[in-house]
Amino acid sequence: MKALLVASPKADPQPVERLLRDQCSDVTVLPALELEAASSAGVGFVVLLSSEDEQDVAASLAACRLLRSAPDGGPVIFAMATTPEHVEALCDEGVDDFMIWPAIESLLTSRVELLFRRVAQRKKEAVRAGMLGDALRHAERSEQRFRHLAESSTEILARFSPGGVRLYISPACRTVLGYEPDELLGSSILDILHPSDVSKLLEALGALDAGAQVAGAIIRLQRKDGEYAWLETISRPVRDPRTDVIEELVTVSRDITAMIHAEHEKIEAEARLAVIDAIPDPLSVEDDTGRITIANRAFCTLVGKPREEVLGQSADALKPKPLGGKPDRWPQSADEREVALSTPDGATHVLVEKRALLQVRKEERLLVSILRDMSEQRKREAEARIATAATLASGISHEINNPLAYVLNNLGFVSESLGATKSPEVAKALDEAVEGAKRIKVVVRDLRILGEVSREAPPTTNVARAVEAALLLTRGAIEARAQLSSEVADVPPVAGEPARIALAIVGLLLRTTRVLPEGDPKANEVRVVLAPAEGGSVVVEVHDTGRGVSHGADLSLWESVVASHGGRIDVQSAPGRGNRIRLFLPVAS
Repeated sequence: MKALLVASPKADPQPVERLLRDQCSDVTVLPALELEAASSAGVGFVVLLSSEDEQDVAASLAACRLLRSAPDGGPVIFAMATTPEHVEALCDEGVDDFMIWPAIESLLTSRVELLFRRVAQRKKEAVRAGMLGDALRHAERSEQRFRHLAESSTEILARFSPGGVRLYISPACRTVLGYEPDELLGSSILDILHPSDVSKLLEALGALDAGAQVAGAIIRLQRKDGEYAWLETISRPVRDPRTDVIEELVTVSRDITAMIHAEHEKIEAEARLAVIDAIPDPLSVEDDTGRITIANRAFCTLVGKPREEVLGQSADALKPKPLGGKPDRWPQSADEREVALSTPDGATHVLVEKRALLQVRKEERLLVSILRDMSEQRKREAEARIATAATLASGISHEINNPLAYVLNNLGFVSESLGATKSPEVAKALDEAVEGAKRIKVVVRDLRILGEVSREAPPTTNVARAVEAALLLTRGAIEARAQLSSEVADVPPVAGEPARIALAIVGLLLRTTRVLPEGDPKANEVRVVLAPAEGGSVVVEVHDTGRGVSHGADLSLWESVVASHGGRIDVQSAPGRGNRIRLFLPVAS
């Protein structure tokens, strides 16, 4: 049988030609652009081969129209195209059969066999029925093409009367809607249409009535199980060629339910994320494996990473570390603890972490954590304590100083009045009383430094007095845990307010006391040294044999106090080897 292979300019005819030659005794290959000058007489069937190039598609369509323009309707046309859209266009031009190419060779072989039979049958029928039979067969082939497309498609293809009654619906309705095709034939589209989408359908039908060639809408149809499926529906009218009146409506509906649900879930997730991002405190959620699954904007800012680098990461690697003890990732109930976060500049922020355990499912737990930075609050509280201590020290020294002056004066009066008549025992008692009162006077003097606000410009501080005052206030607490020694050199005054400098030294000594173990004072030692330092400054050194400690909010406070006076604090700490804290202050000019 003679076959004609018509190839578009960019299509490669060799694979198809080889397969055709295996089955046909005579195969002619002809470029599509040269078809008009050639004759198709005596050809059993024509194979139209096209690439996906737009010009190739146009060439194939032109070749098909040319073949179909023959008086006898032309030969059997078998189209081989690369896309369903191209196939549909060729079907509209009247191809007899089609195939998506490339495909497996055995499939083409079987299809060619069918073409042989079709050609033979066509010749017999043409002889018997003539032109009327040809016309009927064209109509039958057109219907067959439609049903073949409809029944092999995953989309729902349907035909409706102008009044909206279903004349045909493809088998894809089983998968999408749960109905058998026969259950929907003869029914109105309104029967299962969502009430809210009726206006969309009417708008699309109105556009077709007004002359539009295509109209689309996204609608919801009720499934057999009662749920609704979202469909993207395209409608095309079939018009009477004489009156242009719509005779039928052909629709193609694509199931987009999963896409709509995914979009809704995305919107809901974004809304939930906006809610937690509105929380000013850092919030995170971690799963059973210790990975962070939710983090708000404040948490990402706290750890200095974008959200995409936070989610899925280990919570232990990102979250601030707990103070004083090993991490407890799964509390038995809601709890609160202090954690510390070190910043790139070396500062440490103390935060309060509130945690709650959430049992989502039987085998799944989530840990919800909210952090709040308490550093500034702790500083404000410490500043308030400084002011209270200064006021208290000033008041105490004032209240003691006046009665103390009476005691000293009266002791001197008694001693002078007795003169030489007093016994040695009385003289000794009076001397001891005077000595004790003078010691009280020294204590009052040292206390008074805590309440001093210098009126000088700039103020200066006797650091030796400040150290003695600090030791006076902390001696009892230190000696309950360690042996205390001090070495106070004669150093020049430093620039700064006496009360704040003295209280900074008190704070450092109390910090030292807290890290000393209790129960064995002889096993521990605290040594305080005041000495000149390089660069026109003095240094107060506090050495202890306690455990090493981390930078905390209290140390940050004293650092800020000292820094406001032009000084600095240097901390050297090692677990098991104790601490050395040095406070440097510039000498007053």
